[in-house]
Amino acid sequence: MQPFQLLETALGASAVSFERRVRNRITLPLVLLAGLSFAASNARAAPIELRFGAGYAQGELLSKPIEKFADLIKEKSKGEISPRVFYQSLGTEQQLTQSVMSGTVDIGELANGNASRFTNAFLVYDLPFLFKKYDNLISSLDSEPGRKVIAQFEKDLGVKYLFAISNAVGRDVQTRAKSLKTPADIKGLKIRVVSSPIDLATFKAWGANPAPVDTSQVYSATQQGVVDGVQFPLTFLLTSKLYEVVKYSISIEYQAATELVFMNAKKFTSLSPAHQAVLLDAAKETQAWGIIAARELAEKAVKEMAAHGLVIHKPTPEEYNQWAAVREKVWEEVAKQQSGKIDLELARAIYAQQP
Repeated sequence: MQPFQLLETALGASAVSFERRVRNRITLPLVLLAGLSFAASNARAAPIELRFGAGYAQGELLSKPIEKFADLIKEKSKGEISPRVFYQSLGTEQQLTQSVMSGTVDIGELANGNASRFTNAFLVYDLPFLFKKYDNLISSLDSEPGRKVIAQFEKDLGVKYLFAISNAVGRDVQTRAKSLKTPADIKGLKIRVVSSPIDLATFKAWGANPAPVDTSQVYSATQQGVVDGVQFPLTFLLTSKLYEVVKYSISIEYQAATELVFMNAKKFTSLSPAHQAVLLDAAKETQAWGIIAARELAEKAVKEMAAHGLVIHKPTPEEYNQWAAVREKVWEEVAKQQSGKIDLELARAIYAQQP
């Protein structure tokens, strides 16, 4: 005979009914508690989604580090963070930056030359002939002057700076129909520039007619003759296929451009310390990876550009000095125009610390 049958025989049905009610009152909360625990466990397991906005097409030089960064975050977080990268689908760089600032997008990128629409912090980095070689730009961001610039950038935009994307080489000048050797050759030409008062002043000092055009519209603007030339690193020409619409390039590396990758500050601080560490570690590794990848691409770009028919002119020291002669003039001019916005002492400190 089963225990409840024995109990019913000995005590009657009322006692058994009472025991069953007691058992149910104990068991039901335990079942509910187990269910809540299971739901909480599932909630903890749900990955944190981060929306990445890339301003360039997938596979281009300036998008590859974003993809690498996303992969490293997923790997290092063991899937606890799930990045989603949107390529050229969240607007121009400026629109993307505004979205990150408002929090509708978590992570974005912006050329330092276009940052002047939001902050004065990187104006000093736009100064022509500030860096003696390109790699000095990336290393300067880890120096005391660089950290000062980054802190101002973060404060003005409400973001967390993560890393810089290397181009490996500085900005050169490319033209559709006219070969350039000295500044005399550029006079009167309409050249696409970034939206920076310094880029505008630099090309005006050479006698050109500078015209700001968003990166996403450069190919069509050049193809249609809206502009006579552009100013990009050779690496960008290769990945964007701009070599299809320009014929000449002069290697002066007048400006060391980079892409700044950053995150909405509130979103970053909302993450756990462990997840914040994952992002910063992935950012550091991505930047190092990007420097090597960009150098390899730069070597490839020179060879492939020649194969595509681009005529690259390497100026003689005398020719180069004519281009660089505007350095002090432009520095002083824009510092006066942008009173209180460009710290020439900081610029000279960046220049002086370079080997």
